[in-house]
Parts: sequence; C-alpha cells; structure tokens
Amino acid sequence: MRLKLSKSWQKRLAQLPETGMGSQHVDFVLKSGAVIADVPVFNGEECEVKQPFDTEEIADVRLHQE
Repeated sequence: MRLKLSKSWQKRLAQLPETGMGSQHVDFVLKSGAVIADVPVFNGEECEVKQPFDTEEIADVRLHQE
C-alpha cells in the first residue's frame, strides 16, 4: 500500500541522499517510539508499506542503515 507523505516530510527527505534510482530506504520513528524500518520512499513523496499507519504519527525520518 502506498501512503502520501506530508509536505514537511517531503522537504526533509529532499535533504537526504537517494539510496536507489529515485528512491530512498528510510526508517520512520513514530511518536509512540515504535520504528517502522526499511520503508521504500519514491520521489520523496510516497512510501510503500505493508501495514497502513497514520503518517501524522511520524516523529522523525532517517535513512535506513543495514
């Protein structure tokens, strides 16, 4: 399922390097402290997730480190 990210997160992702052709693999840190790891984000706007979640719950976005 694809989710659209808010403009503020799109701006943040634009500051981070790509990890693939037009994509980034990121970890979303939620306000609850939970982490959704290794999420592909396409063109800094849409993410591909297995389980939907409220993108308003994102507290931080960081590049995924293997």
